[in-house]
Amino acid sequence: MKRRLTLAIVMAALAAASETLDRIAVTVGKQVITESEVILDLRLSAFLDQKPVDLSGAEKRKAADRLVDQLLILQDAAVARVPPPSAEEAARLVAQVKSQYATDADFSAALGRYRITEQELARQLLAGLRTMRFTELRFRPEVQLSEEDLREFYNTLAAGWRSANSSQVPTFEESRGQVEKVLTDQRVLQALDRWLGTARTDNQILYREKVFK
Repeated sequence: MKRRLTLAIVMAALAAASETLDRIAVTVGKQVITESEVILDLRLSAFLDQKPVDLSGAEKRKAADRLVDQLLILQDAAVARVPPPSAEEAARLVAQVKSQYATDADFSAALGRYRITEQELARQLLAGLRTMRFTELRFRPEVQLSEEDLREFYNTLAAGWRSANSSQVPTFEESRGQVEKVLTDQRVLQALDRWLGTARTDNQILYREKVFK
């Protein structure tokens, strides 16, 4: 009886420790984002940016916000049946990151320093790719640019080029394609931001503030 009691105490302590280490950070409706997922996002982002890992409360909150947005987007992407990227695309994305390192050993060592795995990196890259595809398919067709929009945006860009003492400022016609692309990209992101604002309002999102202190 004493041995069983001791075992029960040990198991309870382990369960409590596990709960402490992997606390719920955010709930989005019935979906849960854990603290370990937030920390993993920070480690992966730091690895991709080749910066030190910052696990401060403020950065954890930013990562949690990113994960909430990603969750909302991927949920809608699933409803819209946006096809997930293939295994071949995952391999290609990881290969692009690997190419920044001299050898596979250097790449593996970097993963180890950031305490992440190649599989976790692949999942992060694929989620980002699917998010980008959803954004393109969902919002780019809605963007309609008038001639006035393009010329007004060109004037803004040209003023910036002149203030930077650029020796050659291209004409509107010379830069029309670039102007249209940049302005379209901006409008797509603005549309995404508006959609996320509505999606956040429509979902019950609760942050566990203790995680971000």
